[in-house]
Amino acid sequence: MENTVKSIRFIPTLAITLAAAILAACGDKKPEAPQASAPAPAATDKVVIGVYGGDWEKNIRAAGLEQYARDNKINVEIVPGADAEWLAKLRASNGNNPQYDIVVFQPDSVQRAAAAGLLQPLEAGNIPNLAKLYPSVQEKFTKDGKTYAAAFSLGQLGLAYRTDLVKTPPKSWLDLWNPEYKGHVAISSPTYAAGLQFFAGLTHALGGELKNDADVDKTFAKLAELKGSAVAFPDSPGAIQTLLERGDAWVVPYWDGRVFALQKSGLKVGFAYPSDGPVVGAANWVIAKGAPNLANAYKLVDFLSSDKVQKSFSDGSLYGMTNQDVQYNEELKGKVQVGEEAYKKLIWIDYETATPKVADWSTRWAQALGNGK
Repeated sequence: MENTVKSIRFIPTLAITLAAAILAACGDKKPEAPQASAPAPAATDKVVIGVYGGDWEKNIRAAGLEQYARDNKINVEIVPGADAEWLAKLRASNGNNPQYDIVVFQPDSVQRAAAAGLLQPLEAGNIPNLAKLYPSVQEKFTKDGKTYAAAFSLGQLGLAYRTDLVKTPPKSWLDLWNPEYKGHVAISSPTYAAGLQFFAGLTHALGGELKNDADVDKTFAKLAELKGSAVAFPDSPGAIQTLLERGDAWVVPYWDGRVFALQKSGLKVGFAYPSDGPVVGAANWVIAKGAPNLANAYKLVDFLSSDKVQKSFSDGSLYGMTNQDVQYNEELKGKVQVGEEAYKKLIWIDYETATPKVADWSTRWAQALGNGK
């Protein structure tokens, strides 16, 4: 399904923007490297962007995507989808006239697409707002001096708990083993994003790293101690929400923004950022290599990286953002954990290690917990 926001004329200031970008790039060149600048992208009158569907699409539209199209008088073609589909299509195009100029990718997809040479490296001269994004986040998308993504929103996996059923709120991943919660803990398997993030958080809390097999063995040994204590093994946001609403689960690893939304709906649920580190799930903008509307892609990614757009998206999604100038609303300000110091403590999954091992880990996870039953 494709949704298109159309307007009439091409933005007249684009040439000025491109000229400024080219001059900025030239300013970094040494005299002994003449004619090293890449040719300016050809001007076009559209840009195609892939976004997640559902509330994510609704929030990014409301954050200014549709207004951007009207203000700049270009066609912004908004295509809902997901990482796997976009990555497959970028691979099929192999950098030659891909179907998308921009897509939003999770960190593992950024890593795979960059390694396959499917992404356009992002240059600050073309995207000035890159300089406003938190350095500790952006460094995760920089390799060999090239930046492959502009980080956008950060969902932090921590501990959701029923405030009316739990006497002692959890503070650490290891608190899931608190006898007070016995029979009322829910954890997801590594096949679900929250499960893999929890697995990484637990490994970190035990002092280990996913790349070390001995550390992973230690994690499974610890998980086995939860056998008979965990009440459910949810594999979707809906399943987690139902468990919390019914009171079947008192404590469950979940993302901060989703918990804040449940609080807003009236559910008696609290959220704890684990003292041993929340685990991040990031949504990040990338530009496809060979993007047919490259000039507009640069400009749109810069717009999406602005504090104004990010603030608006945060108001709707209730997640922390990556632009250092975002001013959070009063409701969220007292809840969401943001800022460079907080972001430096985030745990990022080692996808290079994890991705090939998820199937094996899921089998071992089921065995450790009695086949998840």
